[in-house]
Amino acid sequence: MKKLTVLIVFAIAAVAAPAVLFGQEVIDRTDVSSGVVEITVTSQGLRFTPDEIRVREGVTVRLTYENGGGGHDWVLDELDAATEFLRGGQSETIEFVADEAGTFEFYCSVPGHRARGMVGDFVVVR
Repeated sequence: MKKLTVLIVFAIAAVAAPAVLFGQEVIDRTDVSSGVVEITVTSQGLRFTPDEIRVREGVTVRLTYENGGGGHDWVLDELDAATEFLRGGQSETIEFVADEAGTFEFYCSVPGHRARGMVGDFVVVR
């Protein structure tokens, strides 16, 4: 019985660990229908937190990107939004209008980083 209990605990941990370690973090600001939405995105290694951002169409987004280490940037092509290249410990705040509904990918444009998963979803809802 004790061996079965240990096996069950390990099986649960094996299933749950990836979700905890690599789980998605979402910032949902769709409750704001006008004005400015302030959002902070951080990075550690090759991962953005949050890796999904949701806003309403028409809002102005004031996004602060805080680079937790290495050299990275934050780019969202469809809404013409991007930070400069930042070294670890640096941050930058940019503003842009979420003027098109849809789901768009934001990413780090440093060669190889996007392909290795340094991406997220920017969702603009009507």
